[in-house]
Amino acid sequence: MHSHLKIAVLFLFFLLLSGCASTARFPDNPPLVTARPITQPQPPESTLLILTISGGGSRASAFAYGVLEALWTTPVSDNPGSPSLLDKVNMISAVSGGSIIAAYYGLHGDRLFWDFQSNFLERDVRNEMRQRMLSLENLSRLSSTTFGSGDVLDEYFREKLYGDRSLSELFDEKGPIVIINATDLFKGSRFGFTPEIFSFICSDSEQFPVARAVAASSAVPLIFTPITLMNRSGSCNHPTPGWVQQGLAEKEINPRRHRLSRTWKRYLNQAEHPYIHLLDGGLSDNLGLRAIMDQIIINDGIENALKQHELDRVQRIVLIEIDAAASLPTEWEKRPDHPPQAVIINAASTTPLRNYNFETKDYLHSQMTAWSQNSDRAGDCEKGVDCKIELYFIDINLEETRETLEGKPLSTIPTDFNLPENGAKKLIRAGRELLLQHPEFIRLMEDSNKQE
Repeated sequence: MHSHLKIAVLFLFFLLLSGCASTARFPDNPPLVTARPITQPQPPESTLLILTISGGGSRASAFAYGVLEALWTTPVSDNPGSPSLLDKVNMISAVSGGSIIAAYYGLHGDRLFWDFQSNFLERDVRNEMRQRMLSLENLSRLSSTTFGSGDVLDEYFREKLYGDRSLSELFDEKGPIVIINATDLFKGSRFGFTPEIFSFICSDSEQFPVARAVAASSAVPLIFTPITLMNRSGSCNHPTPGWVQQGLAEKEINPRRHRLSRTWKRYLNQAEHPYIHLLDGGLSDNLGLRAIMDQIIINDGIENALKQHELDRVQRIVLIEIDAAASLPTEWEKRPDHPPQAVIINAASTTPLRNYNFETKDYLHSQMTAWSQNSDRAGDCEKGVDCKIELYFIDINLEETRETLEGKPLSTIPTDFNLPENGAKKLIRAGRELLLQHPEFIRLMEDSNKQE
């Protein structure tokens, strides 16, 4: 290893001295020649079931695996032949480490439970990525200003997890909609890899690889370079959504939609914004909840959002939030010493993220609860039918597990692309048990059996 590293460093030093930078370039996102209508998925029968999966590297993927496995082994009701709850999931929104398992399930379905552990959770992906980036070929390519470590991560995901499967496969009717979320670095906003935004920037989602979307969502700053897309907005005759123009005029009366409209408008100014640089989705939303919140904001309320997506006949909304966020270290509170810079930086970056996560959850829950209590759909209901919408907020938080690893909480496992020995096993068990023991999940199952 040491001789290999020395050769790599010498090779890079030679490149820098000679000025022979590589001309390697990131793969372009294919253009959309003519805008296509965006089809809506089939509405659910009576229950809308949404999963959100947070960031947190391999820790987040393993924790989410436990929740998904519990849903997979739990039938909707006690009736013979009842499908599993996982079969009934309508949408998954995920960021960073959570996007890795979400995309895998979106493409491969139940195969997740046969090989995802061996293909990802049990691998030392961090070391594999390090070896790749130190190869002579990649050291040469990485000397280019238009090819970076984020592109190497994309290649790794293509080879090991997703192949060349396209983004559009996450939006077909073979399973739940899966939204992979990244952060637009210079707009400071969430970028959801959806057919809607791809049509807006005139890019073809049917030819864009899932692996590249997941690489963008997982590209931790300073470790990975951004994933870059070309913005071709205005070249495919895609109409500007009406809410964008409406929101621009609502600065005082609807500031949230106004802010979102201003962001989308910048994509329309293609001459000034021809490139989109994307990094870790956790920078703008580490829970995956903003994909839901943005739909509420865009449609000016939950009622309108449900109608827009043909969900206005839904009687139950189940939101399962899988939160594997890291906890702050506490051992330094027992010492008088100054913490090392690395510890300070970690705590300083974790603190605002935790506060933002709390505010995001609280805002969404309060909005949905208030709407549910005040909603009057009696005029739309058949006689004798209960029109009240039942809400189930199932918050699966890693900090609430009693499981430990070497005497420390599982939430202290570092955010990285490898897990310590027995880490995956304990995280999976924690996710499964927290779901099955959650009071709202128990209430959901009791209500499901009553309705059956």
